[in-house]
Amino acid sequence: MHTLTGKRVAKFGRDFGFEGTDADKFERYVAANYLFQYVRDDVESIERTVLGGGEDEGIDIAAVIVNNRIVFEPEEIDDLIAGQGANSSKVIFIQAKTSESYDSKLIAKFLHGVEAVTKYAIKANSVPLPPRLVDLAILIDRIAENGDKFQDSRIPCELYYVTTSSNGGQSAQSQLQVTEAIARIRELGVYSESLRLRTHGHEELADKQKERHGPQNVQFNFEKRQTIPATERVSEAYIGLVSAAEIMKLLKDNFGEVRAGIFDDNVRLDLGPDNTVNSRIMGTLQSAEREHFPFLNNGLTIIATGLRGNGDRFFISGYQIVNGGQTSHQLIRWSETDQVKNDPQLLANLWIPVKIVSSNDRDVRTSVSIATNLQTAIGSTDIQASSQIAKNVEEYFAQSGADGLRYERQNRGAALEFARTRVVATPELNRAVAATLFGESSRAIGSPKDLEVEGSFVWGNYPVETYYYAAWIIYRIDRYFARTPESATLKAAKYHIAMMVSALVNPGLIPIFEAGDADAAAKKLENPKKLNFRISEKLSEDIENAITSAAEVASAEFRDVLDEGRSLRKDDVRSRRSQEALLERVKAVSSH
Repeated sequence: MHTLTGKRVAKFGRDFGFEGTDADKFERYVAANYLFQYVRDDVESIERTVLGGGEDEGIDIAAVIVNNRIVFEPEEIDDLIAGQGANSSKVIFIQAKTSESYDSKLIAKFLHGVEAVTKYAIKANSVPLPPRLVDLAILIDRIAENGDKFQDSRIPCELYYVTTSSNGGQSAQSQLQVTEAIARIRELGVYSESLRLRTHGHEELADKQKERHGPQNVQFNFEKRQTIPATERVSEAYIGLVSAAEIMKLLKDNFGEVRAGIFDDNVRLDLGPDNTVNSRIMGTLQSAEREHFPFLNNGLTIIATGLRGNGDRFFISGYQIVNGGQTSHQLIRWSETDQVKNDPQLLANLWIPVKIVSSNDRDVRTSVSIATNLQTAIGSTDIQASSQIAKNVEEYFAQSGADGLRYERQNRGAALEFARTRVVATPELNRAVAATLFGESSRAIGSPKDLEVEGSFVWGNYPVETYYYAAWIIYRIDRYFARTPESATLKAAKYHIAMMVSALVNPGLIPIFEAGDADAAAKKLENPKKLNFRISEKLSEDIENAITSAAEVASAEFRDVLDEGRSLRKDDVRSRRSQEALLERVKAVSSH
């Protein structure tokens, strides 16, 4: 592995708490960087995109994106496109290798895996696939069968072969077995005609890592500008006109791709080329009225963490386009038309109204975002986290040491300075408590919002160690899934497994779980007797053994679904009947 990349991967592993080999950590490092705008440092989402294992068909990482959201189940796609006229989709396949060279045989294997998944999506069971790739194929099929609801007639697809090489891998791309594999995928007619393989080395990977903090030091010319007086909390601000040619530098990276994350704070998704407003924007761009664009369009509002100028040359970092998303996407589309390709000077002659505000003050940046229609509501979990018991829980977690867990009671905009796998936020803690202390695993899976209401049973006058106990069980189950990739098919049943683990290590909870009476359970938890919630070396060992047993019980209960060759989904496991059946099974295990 390239030396600097190796150091970055090692630090990433420590920061996130990822275990395993260097290759395992590298896969997660690549997933976290290349999919950052979709997974946002969420440990579980990163883990779910990594397919690494003996049966990955050369595909180490994969993601299906709908309306800029990563999806893992077909029902999530249905929910996202329901009632929305123009939808977007994308599929991303990645192979990640620590090698400092490109191996055309491994690239061909990776592309063969992509071909196999795509063929399965076209016709189920047409090729043999392991369960996690079947899951992927089903998602692609769901997008394809709803093709009339998506703005692209074919699914956009990105293929990456990521190494730590010092070159761009062009020679490997030209190998016959690689070009033929790409041609076969194109012939399937599922993905956009622009499909191509990108081979990235350590420099491209480093660029992706920088993009996690927003684009850095992007240079553009800002000739026609007027300074807006700075304030104590706004370092610089300008309003003026920027040529479309210079705007494209802000919108696209060095690879010709839309810069990751620059529209995250924009209230609207790209509404597609057929949207009425967007059609009018494109009409203006393609007409003789183009010169009037600055009078017809409100332009872009950009918020940046860093901005410095040298004459008319500016460098901007960590920026968001908080207003003007539709204009931006139409400019990108126009720049890719034959009209502009045949006459690039058109971009240089088009002027776009722009306002840029540079501030490191989070409140100022939020205020500007709100003023451009981004609303930041106070969530129900924020209210829960403001309670005294939540503050006590936070303090108890903080005393658990370097190998313990942390409760992120308040949203700091970034996770605590602690391994991410060991940090739990209020929504996750709600679900953990419901499953492990009340036996309400079906509610934790299917109705987590019910746990966030004011006065929810999950936040009561219970000993602080009960919250830590609940979080610890979930943490160890997540680590079990990460250690044993074959168990990933059970992830949808995670809270059922947590309920069973708790019943196995604390059999005294079984009557509480069977009764299903939250009020009665709450009274018992306020003064627990004959129940052991304080995490010790012995209890930790018991939990590890119980996780293995609970996973076996879950596999047996959902065998019919697993025998279909796919992973469990939320709809397979969310019913109370499943919860009750699993509790009966675990009682039988506990009695032996």
